[in-house]
Formats: sequence, structure tokens, C-alpha cells
Amino acid sequence: MKKLRGGAIPSVASKTPNNEEAPSYGRNECGWPQGPFESVRKSRSGKHGITYLSAVKITTWNIRHGGGSRTEAIKAVLDEVQSSDVLVITEFRPNKNADVICAHLEALGFSHQFRTVEEPKKNGVLVASKTPFEGSMDDALADHSHRVAVAQFPGLKLFGCYFPQQKEKQKVFDYLIDACREGDSNVITGDINTGLHYADETGASFYCADALKALNDGDMPDAYRHLHGDKREFTWFSNAGNGFRIDHFMVSRLLLPRVEACHYDHAPRESKASDHSVMTLELEVSK
Repeated sequence: MKKLRGGAIPSVASKTPNNEEAPSYGRNECGWPQGPFESVRKSRSGKHGITYLSAVKITTWNIRHGGGSRTEAIKAVLDEVQSSDVLVITEFRPNKNADVICAHLEALGFSHQFRTVEEPKKNGVLVASKTPFEGSMDDALADHSHRVAVAQFPGLKLFGCYFPQQKEKQKVFDYLIDACREGDSNVITGDINTGLHYADETGASFYCADALKALNDGDMPDAYRHLHGDKREFTWFSNAGNGFRIDHFMVSRLLLPRVEACHYDHAPRESKASDHSVMTLELEVSK
């Protein structure tokens, strides 16, 4: 059973900025409002301030232990990705740095935020969006519930993840395989902390690579591999200099034809704003 937790969490919008009832619209075959992805925003044009998007852009980034002394560098990276509609921030920690980061996100238009942790030294997930959504955690994950933020948008469910280490990852994979049913409009993203042997690493050191493959072979294919095939990019490097692709986007097969772009920006990692690369997915929603 899902349980609503965290900070100030808006539900899916039913009111406009002027507190008027939002108009209803038909929906396409994916369940998105016709026109398509409906976001109630402050706008000078259009009745009720309704903005229609031809694509939804989602960006994920692990900011490493809540940011620490790198907060200003993190803010600069967030400035670079402000054209996104939704951000999934992993290794988020609700400390003084988080207050600065969340305020900066709000200033950039990401006024709808949900976090999975309240302890200042505990890593979790922050979902920040320009579009209202309902945020939740699932008690079925027990001690790992803070590792998955479930963000329900109209017609689209987003799972923002920060996976545990080694064999503990299997519990989260089991949950996601069960949660992402065939035919649903689901997106999984975040720091998955694993990849496929010899494809997302040079060797075969990943724990639970078979579980990731099962998820991809089931109803949640790898969006990056869908567009780029066997291309090799690494999003995190060990102290020994070994590269790994552990940050991912997976989409349900219903959404796969709508994937317009899925790419990495390695500059934030190379500049040491974090030890992870930034990843962005674009989905067309106007079909």
C-alpha cells in the first residue's frame, strides 16, 4: 500500500492558479490529456493558464551525499537543465544544503517537490516538477522504501530510484518488476547502481545484472539502448579509474515508440560537481 510522505507535496492538479476548476480534456491511448501532457502553470496566455507540451523532458542526477561543499556548483548544473519538466535528484539529503537546493529549484519553476527522507545524513530521492503530481513511497519496500519515490502524473507513473549496494538491490528489482505491469505508462530512472556485464562495464562485476536484464526484457526496456544500441558510455568511475554505466532510464513498451531522446551530459561529472553524469529523457506526448 502506498503511503504519502515527505515535505510539501501537491496532488495532481484539479485547480488552476486562480483556484478555478481546471477544464477536462480527452486522453490519448497512453492516458495523457489530449493536447497532450497537461500542466497547470502560471501563464499569461490561454484560459486557465493551461500549457500544452509536445514533449516531456525528465532529467536525473546523483548529486553525491547531498552536495556538501559543492552546492554552488550543483546550482549551476541545475540552471543548465532548467528546460526539463521533471528532475529526479538522487543521494538527496534533507540538510542545510538541501534547503538551498530546493529553494533554487523552486526559483527555476520546479515548485512541486517530494522527498523520501527526513534524516539529514540519509541518502534518498527528491522529485521536483513544474507540473503537479502525487508523490508517495511504498511500504512494500520496507527498509528500502526511501529508495524509490513514486510520482504519479496524469497518465504517467515515474519511479525515481536510488538503489542499494550488492545483493540488496534484488529487493528493489523485485518490487519494480511487480509494480510495472504490462500496458502501463511507466518510467523508471535514477541511480540503479548496476548495469549489464561487458556492456555497461568492461568486465562482469555488477551484482544483480540478471535482474536488470529481466526488467529490460520484460515490460521496461532500456531507453538509452533503444536509441543508441551498443554504444558505450560510463556515468561513474571508481577510484581505480574503472568506468560503469549505472544511471538509467527505462520505459514501458507502450512508451518506447515515444522516446525522442535519451542522452548523458558528462560535464558535471568531469567538473566534479558530482561523481555522476546527468541523464535526460525526452518523450513525445502529442501522438
